Amino acid sequence: MEQETTDSGHDNRRHKRFRVREGALAFLGSVPGTITDISQGGMSVNYVVFEKDPDQMLRLDIFFSEGDFYLQDIPGRIVSDLDYPTEAPFSTVQVKRLGIQFGELTSEQEAGLKYFLLHNTISEA
Repeated sequence: MEQETTDSGHDNRRHKRFRVREGALAFLGSVPGTITDISQGGMSVNYVVFEKDPDQMLRLDIFFSEGDFYLQDIPGRIVSDLDYPTEAPFSTVQVKRLGIQFGELTSEQEAGLKYFLLHNTISEA
């Protein structure tokens, strides 16, 4: 996600992040994930690791079934990749949280992202 770190170690993001309503999905190539927060500059996605991780540079799609929202072919790159602890004590499922920074968007993609932020977020993250 677009961020700069100050000398004190605090993140200074260029865009406000917002929590996303439940049900918003991202497809990182062929890897599906759940969007946890999003901004004009990027987003965080939780996904279950099956066979392979998504590529560092990727094209992604955002989907939200409510309202039939679909925004496709967004350029991005992974800027953080963290293991995310599962809540089931004996689970063998590995979940990761990715921080993704958007690349250069077309004007249609920017408009679609603004629409998504207005209609499918619930609070500031």
